[in-house]
Amino acid sequence: MIQPIFRDLLIFLPGIMGSSLRLDGEDLWAVSGQSVWQFFKTAPHLGQRLQALKVRDDDYQRANLGDGITVGEVIMGDALVAPLLRIGGYRPIIERIAHDFDGVVTGSVHAPRDEANFFPFPYDWRRDNRASALRLKVFIDRQLPRWRTHSGAQDAKVILIAHSMGGLVSRYYLEALGGWSDCRLLLTIATPHRGSLNAVDTLANGITLFPSLTRVTRELTSIYQLLPIYEAITVGGAHARVAEITALPGIDQGRARAAREDFHMEIYRRAKANRAAGQSQLTIPWVGVHQDTFQSASLKDGRVKLSYQLPPIVDVAFDGGDGTVPRVSAVPADFTKQEEDALARYSAQQHGWITNNEMTLTPLIESLYTIVSPGAQNVLGRESDRKPAINLRVDPVFGPDQPVALSLAVAKTEQTLTLEARLEPTTPGAKTITAKVAVRPGERTSLSFPDVPPGLYRVTVRSRGAKGLAPDPVQSLIELVDATAVEAMNSQA
Repeated sequence: MIQPIFRDLLIFLPGIMGSSLRLDGEDLWAVSGQSVWQFFKTAPHLGQRLQALKVRDDDYQRANLGDGITVGEVIMGDALVAPLLRIGGYRPIIERIAHDFDGVVTGSVHAPRDEANFFPFPYDWRRDNRASALRLKVFIDRQLPRWRTHSGAQDAKVILIAHSMGGLVSRYYLEALGGWSDCRLLLTIATPHRGSLNAVDTLANGITLFPSLTRVTRELTSIYQLLPIYEAITVGGAHARVAEITALPGIDQGRARAAREDFHMEIYRRAKANRAAGQSQLTIPWVGVHQDTFQSASLKDGRVKLSYQLPPIVDVAFDGGDGTVPRVSAVPADFTKQEEDALARYSAQQHGWITNNEMTLTPLIESLYTIVSPGAQNVLGRESDRKPAINLRVDPVFGPDQPVALSLAVAKTEQTLTLEARLEPTTPGAKTITAKVAVRPGERTSLSFPDVPPGLYRVTVRSRGAKGLAPDPVQSLIELVDATAVEAMNSQA
């Protein structure tokens, strides 16, 4: 394939916790390629220092919080902080973009050069997403004219590629801050446009093994902007929005209401108004499908329990998701059914791997080819989600001496598939563990791995010997904790 010349300014935004943060010149948050407890072991008293991540007085119009914390770089390697973060790192998509397009020059947002036109955009993921959107606007308003002058492409615009929460930052910039006028395309990848139940879990139930992190996350403005904005919570037999419930443990109703009304609904209102005035850009949402995803929650006896069952307000056609973002949430709320049918693209992959799994990364890159190639159509066809799919359900964290249990199913097929599961440690030289199991259509099958040493493991499940069209491999990340290290970390805080 002939590489098209890339004439636009391209920016990639990661999701929550996907940027490193620094304090006093040292890494404060840099979980890349290692488990959480391994990260905490790298620096003494880090558990205590992490309390500096708490957000106080988050006026989104302020450029910074004045707490001395600075933004580092986009997280490139595997990272897991259950239940909120589970990604395979952003190195594959960043390197693939730089390699596949002629004329792409990668730059740093910290020291931008005139000749650079591809910028990974780290940001302070603790803060109100409106603050990050304002920072994005300042950067684009400065860099786009520089690029146009240097390249001679006076018609150059911005292309935004955003994973998870990065898509919310991008949408606020485009719709509420007028960024649509400078933007050619927004690709949102597994973005929770209507929120995620995992945010409810994080706030209400906490990060079980790491109470010091729970105390931090409950102070973050961004977590509240990830809460579901539709009627996903059952209280006393009635269904309600998080912002309408006063008794949810760990959740401040006022902050939840502000997140919905001042952020999500502002995007919705502005997007509708912009579209009515002909002031909009092309948005293509990538949607994860066929993975068991929390769809609702219930409050009983002061405790929040998450469920895979759809709330009544959501049609059964929107069941599933990517394991983190429900399918109904991965498309902007202001999209019409016709727009979704025409523009949405689908991947039977887990949330943190849509950006780096080869089976989805290749068509994602081809979407960019379609946009930047001369004479290409700007409206892309609907990606079929009828291909056979592997459904993987696995807890993110396992305690000491606890066997790793996978729950597997297959979708969109009538044949029994032999699935091979592979646990690959991120530590170089450590042993990879594999096992096979036959899975019948319409049934769930368990697969157990006993005596797995502590560490971070990439999980890959693929089919073997399938007849006809085979499902794409599915990937995830799990952590087996070191009990001594976790105890030491929590004692520091």
